[in-house]
Amino acid sequence: MKHVPVALRWLLPVYILLALLYNYAVPIWESPDEWNHFGMAHFINVRGELPVQIVGQPRPYGYGQEGSQPPLYYAIAAALIAPFNRSDYDEREANPHAIIGDPGGMGNKNFMLHDAVYPPPLRGTQLAARFVRLFSTLLGAVTITAVYFSARIIAPDKAWVPLLAAGLTAFNPQFIFISASVNNDNLVTALNSVVIWQILVMLRDGFNTRRSALIAVLIALATLSKLSGLVLMPIVALAGLWLAWRRQDWRGLFTLGALVVGVWAVVAGWWYARNLVLYNELFGTQRMLDIFGRRPPPSWQKMLTEELEGLRISYWGLFGWFNVFTVRPFYWIMDLVALLGTGGVLLHLWRNRRQAEKLFRALLLVLFLAIGAASLISWTMQTSASQGRLLFPFITAGSTLLALGLSSLRIPAPAIVAPLGLFALAVPFVTIMPEYAPPGPVDSLPDSATPLYARFDDIELLGYETPQQRYGPDDIIPVTLYWQPVEQSDLDYSMFIRVLDPTDTIITSVPSYPGYGSLRTSTWEPGHIYPDYYPVRIPDDAIGHWPLRLHVGWWKFPEGFSLDPVDTDGQALSSVIFEGGAFAASDDAQETVTQMIDPVDFGGSIRLLGYTLEDNHLRLLWETIGAMQEDFTVLIIALEEDYQVGGNNKILAQGDAQPPLPTRYWREGERFISDHILNLPETLQAGTYPVYVGWYSTLYPARLETNCPDNACLLTIIEQP
Repeated sequence: MKHVPVALRWLLPVYILLALLYNYAVPIWESPDEWNHFGMAHFINVRGELPVQIVGQPRPYGYGQEGSQPPLYYAIAAALIAPFNRSDYDEREANPHAIIGDPGGMGNKNFMLHDAVYPPPLRGTQLAARFVRLFSTLLGAVTITAVYFSARIIAPDKAWVPLLAAGLTAFNPQFIFISASVNNDNLVTALNSVVIWQILVMLRDGFNTRRSALIAVLIALATLSKLSGLVLMPIVALAGLWLAWRRQDWRGLFTLGALVVGVWAVVAGWWYARNLVLYNELFGTQRMLDIFGRRPPPSWQKMLTEELEGLRISYWGLFGWFNVFTVRPFYWIMDLVALLGTGGVLLHLWRNRRQAEKLFRALLLVLFLAIGAASLISWTMQTSASQGRLLFPFITAGSTLLALGLSSLRIPAPAIVAPLGLFALAVPFVTIMPEYAPPGPVDSLPDSATPLYARFDDIELLGYETPQQRYGPDDIIPVTLYWQPVEQSDLDYSMFIRVLDPTDTIITSVPSYPGYGSLRTSTWEPGHIYPDYYPVRIPDDAIGHWPLRLHVGWWKFPEGFSLDPVDTDGQALSSVIFEGGAFAASDDAQETVTQMIDPVDFGGSIRLLGYTLEDNHLRLLWETIGAMQEDFTVLIIALEEDYQVGGNNKILAQGDAQPPLPTRYWREGERFISDHILNLPETLQAGTYPVYVGWYSTLYPARLETNCPDNACLLTIIEQP
């Protein structure tokens, strides 16, 4: 222990504790492709052989496209899980409404259904998977160690650089997340990192047969772990050529080359030869694409915007199945750190432009990272793969260069490492666990909820909560429903929330298991009241303005039959719909009328600006001059003769109507149109008939005050021929 640097003595234990926390926080199968990776290990353990990838044929145990990957990680994992009883392996069930690959989605982050999340049941397959996660965590510790010693060789005169490089790796939330999951990236990342470290040692100390043999074995193992290990080949070749030229040691170069080629042929060559025999290709990638799926190459504009954004975000922290963001400022801060580090690297290269050894070592890391990035871009052009974790096999170069750049700008390591470590500690509590924890039951319907009863088979709706406010495009409507299961259901039902416009057109719909995917009707407990929260996003292309109505119901997915609601007396309900505020994409400021008038104010809140009268259709243009607390109705009447206060005024036609957007949602300065129909009697004699306008409350018998008799103003005269 005395030979372990002080920085690693505290860095590695803290990293391991963080990885254990992430292991706990992330339910099994909730990291990218984890169930496929474990499925591959399970297959090897059960069958004792590698799978043959045949398009269109089922792949038992769910290994999917991972059956095309080099097998070393899976072979080790297969040995690790051998002592565990995995008879429950096939009991896992996917979430049919999971939103995968979309971090902007509002829920259903869980790829699988989990009946017990915190604490997890440590038995059977669950325990086996978490044990393999521990192996991944140890591989992460190897990576951190290799990064530290690589950085110490790159910057021997800068004490902060090794600590900063190792800290940027150990406390990267995404690195911890992947290191606490079943994923073959962990093995190739560790092996690549150790190889880079040993190459740097070789450049410093010269050729050594033992070291050359070690490098050869590690490269062979890396290429047997994942194709990312092949990137080491040009790096070790270039490093060997440089060293041989600088020291005129061509024998050392020959020994290195012979060992790398020979060991690779013996240790890893068989797997690549197998690909040639089975799939007529060396790497097996085309067969992998046949199974996983191809996509048309994205445009370079998309690559430099959407794809690059996803890559840089997911390098630092995008959890779940590429669908769980952490707090946005974190990404901005790390973007700034990366930009500063890049600038610092350029400064370092310029300062050392005449120091060949230093310059070459740094440029070798740049080349390693560049080749790795180029290989990822090539893969991304063929399938969706813009995930930051795919750069981790080159993290020794990335972290070391970033630390070198920041150090060149005199940024001390603790200023980066300490906050990053604290944030990594917070992520499981702030970001990860809230996405998977099911809602806990409550004792009764809260006072803030609106009671609303409906029964769907064995499920009762007791009430709901949603703010009665105005929303716009891309806004989120927070909806909480209160469910009470009457009896344990034998089936898992899906519920839905639909946003309806006045014509009953569905504006958006949220299908889900209860708890936004975290509960099941076959497992929740009868008699408990479950608050079920859903943030419902309005589409960003929604138009118009109208009252929002929310429609809720239940059905069996995917069969399609619905559960018909009934009321407290058991009488059938056609549907369960309640108010959800109002939607307004904009006001009617662009609308025009044919006749503008001297403005008339009503109640100090609404102003009439003009109208259009065509046949029996009257259109009024209003402007809001003050806030309103209720929904007023426009009074429109056509009289037989001029209005008489206190008189017996005979109404010939009446066209009262509320505007499309209820008035309590109007905002000062906005303009809105209201439309009215005035159907005069067909037997009406020729003459002129006055039309009056006003506003009245539906809560109490009063009109909004204006300077007209009885608060009804003459608008126009209808001439009846």
